[in-house]
Amino acid sequence: MIKGSIRKKVIGKFFILLLCTFLLTSCSAENYVQGVILDKVNVAGIQDLSPTQDKKVATLKELPDYLKMAFVITEDKRFYEHKGVDPKGILRALYRDVLEGSKSEGASTITQQLARNVFLSNEKTLTRKTKEIAYALELERKYSKDQILEMYLNHIYFGSGAYGIQAAAQEYFGKDAKDLTIAESALLAGLPKAPSKYSPRNNIDLAKERRSTVLSLMEENHIITKQEEEEANNQEILLTKRAVGQ
Repeated sequence: MIKGSIRKKVIGKFFILLLCTFLLTSCSAENYVQGVILDKVNVAGIQDLSPTQDKKVATLKELPDYLKMAFVITEDKRFYEHKGVDPKGILRALYRDVLEGSKSEGASTITQQLARNVFLSNEKTLTRKTKEIAYALELERKYSKDQILEMYLNHIYFGSGAYGIQAAAQEYFGKDAKDLTIAESALLAGLPKAPSKYSPRNNIDLAKERRSTVLSLMEENHIITKQEEEEANNQEILLTKRAVGQ
């Protein structure tokens, strides 16, 4: 028997799945999207938005491929296949909720996470989720996948007050994002799921476990070799003095 809290989560995901199916198949989907975005945010200006005044932006072309793909494979494996929302991902989450009787991840895509981080709050309501989906579809309509990924990497929160991959690279490792190693990239790719929980500042052992999970995904998806995975797993996490609060 499904517990009450999980039952609510299942019902919510089923509603979202129906909404996604409608939006991705209906000829009136664009009108629906425009109707949901009531605050008239200028989506075209998203690249100018930043969480902090002195935020430095990293361009996608200067970042190593293994860094970019570490985030894709960890946060949204079907990123280059879906149109902003991923019904297959929601179905997988429903499967885990119902058959395994446990709470699974929310199945939010990279585009949805970008929409939430820039335009919305983190409140867990169906209204917010509906708007998140609408914004995600609008972003996919206006921008290429690479543009969305670049904006995501420059807006996502990594803990310790660091917004964006460049700020995170400086905060934790004292270097530019373009110079991050495979091991460092994997550690940072593991943070967005739960920045405080997996922060190497707060728990070095959990940070290593999460890094290992990301490295395994990278190897399984042929982003790195088995040897590179093993070498990265064996690297010590060397943080800057600032990152360890000294």
